[in-house]
Amino acid sequence: MFEHLQNALRSRPRRVLEHQRRAAVLVPVIDDGGPLRLLLTRRTEDTPTHKGQVAFPGGGLAPGDADAVAAALREAEEEVGLGRDAVEVIGLLDDFPTVNWASVVTPVVARVRRLPTLTADPREVARIFEVPLTSLREADRWRIQTVERQGIAWPVFFFPWDGETLWGLSAYITMLLLAQTPEGAPHPMPDVPLHPPKP
Repeated sequence: MFEHLQNALRSRPRRVLEHQRRAAVLVPVIDDGGPLRLLLTRRTEDTPTHKGQVAFPGGGLAPGDADAVAAALREAEEEVGLGRDAVEVIGLLDDFPTVNWASVVTPVVARVRRLPTLTADPREVARIFEVPLTSLREADRWRIQTVERQGIAWPVFFFPWDGETLWGLSAYITMLLLAQTPEGAPHPMPDVPLHPPKP
């Protein structure tokens, strides 16, 4: 699967969005001999944004970050203790705006062949958990709700798992990741509003 995924990410045109504030997330796919799993977190209620939401490890680019890949790797190490030596970067997915266009997020897809003992930063991460890719590919597990803002309607995905709910931006990233695999995504990837909201 990873050779297919890497080729797909290299060959497809990647959407790049310009913004003053940029962020990056690491999308870690665990490949340690068991079922392929996606590593996710639930943020604490103390974080400045996205309180209590399911998310990939990540955050804003810092002055010392060379690029989105460096930021995603740094954030994953800081938030969950996933060291850079355990991560093989596969490629980048499309840039996504946050819902209010406060920043633009670059997802960095990575393969984790041997998962180290993870430790959550209690200031940012309330829980670390995994979801098998086989479960994420089951269309019936997903719920889709249409949202409208300023006359623009688009679908939002929800995926319940073990008391958590993957939704919003992280769900879009997951769906786009699955679309690049040989099995494809369980639902068509929706058009995400790519224009800033009117003031």
